[in-house]
Amino acid sequence: MASKKRAAQRGATRRPEKAARREWHVPAWIRSVHWSWVVAPVLLVGLFLGGREMVDRWAIQDVRVTGDLTVWNAADITSQVGWIKGQGFFSADLQGVYENVLSMPLIKEVRVKKRWPGYVEITVREDIPMAVWNSNKLIGISGDLMAIPAHLNVDKLTLIQGDIEYMDKAVKDYRLIQQALAPVQVNVRTLSLTETGSVELDLSNNWRVALGRKNIEARARRLLKVMKRLPADQVAEVDLRYGKGAAIRWQPQQEKG
Repeated sequence: MASKKRAAQRGATRRPEKAARREWHVPAWIRSVHWSWVVAPVLLVGLFLGGREMVDRWAIQDVRVTGDLTVWNAADITSQVGWIKGQGFFSADLQGVYENVLSMPLIKEVRVKKRWPGYVEITVREDIPMAVWNSNKLIGISGDLMAIPAHLNVDKLTLIQGDIEYMDKAVKDYRLIQQALAPVQVNVRTLSLTETGSVELDLSNNWRVALGRKNIEARARRLLKVMKRLPADQVAEVDLRYGKGAAIRWQPQQEKG
């Protein structure tokens, strides 16, 4: 049995509906941010960098030195760090200045600051020369060992001789001896330490003195008593390495003509 086909539908064909477009909206929290909040930080950074570049055009023109100076003078220190001149105010190498000045013999403390509009201020404190070590080094009053400044006359300083192993002992003993002899105004010209650390002295009154290794302070006080009792021009050597007393070697008597 033949089936009847469905008649074609007449009229316009309905088109399928398109999905509705989604519109993107700026989130409310972004709309609430004022434009100045974004621009201001950028502007500030630009002003900072521009200001720094402008200020850096102001070069360091001068170095000024202050402090109590005896061995060195301001010109010596200024010439040591003359390379800082011409560097920008912000980029100036203050650490380099500090290290350069501190490396100079007898310079104990250093402070470095930049001062507007264009100079570096250096404040220094010197150590005090105390003695010469083995004829080629200087000992400051702080006990530090350093090079001898080329212009420093060390002829009147005490010469301390010995192995570096005994340097701390030598400095300590020297101070004790000088303190003990202060009432008679006799100075130590040479302090020598033997290989065993024994102390021997050459004094400004031309005495040779043996103090030994131990009880240096007590023996220095005993030496003071000997000086007060004996005529300085008749004594050649004093040996204080004994428990008590002293052994004296007298100057040879000159025959009267």
